[in-house]
Amino acid sequence: MKRPTLDRRQFLRLNGAALAGAALAGAALAPAVGAQASLDTEGSTGGIPENVSPGFYRFTLGDKEITVLSDGHFDYSPDFVTIDDPVEIQAYNVDPETRVEHFRSRRLPTDQIPLQASPVVIDSGNQRTLVDCGMGTGEELPPTAGRLAHSLEAAGIAPESIDYVLLTHAHPDHMGGLVNPVAGAPIFPEAEVVISEAEHAFWTGDDVVSAQEPPFVSDIAESFAALARGVLGGMDDRIRIVQEEAEVTDGIWSIPSPGHTPGHICFAVESGGQQLLLTGDAIVFSHTAFEYPGWHFFGDLDPEEAARSRERLLDRATANEMFILGYHFPFPGLGYAVEYGDGYRWMTAGAAL
Repeated sequence: MKRPTLDRRQFLRLNGAALAGAALAGAALAPAVGAQASLDTEGSTGGIPENVSPGFYRFTLGDKEITVLSDGHFDYSPDFVTIDDPVEIQAYNVDPETRVEHFRSRRLPTDQIPLQASPVVIDSGNQRTLVDCGMGTGEELPPTAGRLAHSLEAAGIAPESIDYVLLTHAHPDHMGGLVNPVAGAPIFPEAEVVISEAEHAFWTGDDVVSAQEPPFVSDIAESFAALARGVLGGMDDRIRIVQEEAEVTDGIWSIPSPGHTPGHICFAVESGGQQLLLTGDAIVFSHTAFEYPGWHFFGDLDPEEAARSRERLLDRATANEMFILGYHFPFPGLGYAVEYGDGYRWMTAGAAL
């Protein structure tokens, strides 16, 4: 059976529809509170349509409730970039024999790049913060993607209850869910949107298309730029720009992690003596990035800088015994890193509970 792939033609049509409704209204903010507890888990799929799964995965960190929401999954298309071998895309600075043996020995797919998309809600009691917001909606999405609305409903979280949307970066699978392309209205009408200064400047600058070529083919680079400009430009009244490492809201810190995009940021959540790292696309692949953080992903705009960011993040995560949530890891993407040889090893959270 053919796997659901978001190809270039579908992607361009989808982004064109999203741009039609990028005018957004102002935000209303709620107060924040703070923290303490244990790491417990529960899950449910709720009363969502039969063909939509999974829903969410919920646990506590200190006194914060963390809900990982499934936006579904898709296959990263080689049509997006200027090389067409999926294995080479994931480790293109590695000699072919080494990367092929790595994938073979771990029984990893070599014909597709399957990616989950997992936004996260952090609930501190009086305040709800969403980190990244998925691909949005549209007929051109793969049937397995664009499920955030269903997962929010299953988790009992109303879109209007979200106070902040934090963006790791402005790629469509992380910020496409800000706008309803049919209604031309904000999906999270009460939320302030937080983005890094460097990321905002990149996507609203004059060189954004040429700066993406390569790795991306020209029409994808143009589409990425058009969507980001349209959405960000339509919400100037509700955007907050952050610089460097800062506490962006109660117990949630931004961590500069450039490379995938120039202003990419991760987020660290602190509560009750525990810490959680939200990776965004600074760490995309759990099957390569931990053991070999220096392996280059062709989708990173600056692969050398991206590798340095991964090293810093993994050093920090191991030194501080942080839990890790990987946006594109197999759902729910929760685990931690341990030192292993010259690199690290990814351990799922089930081993810690």
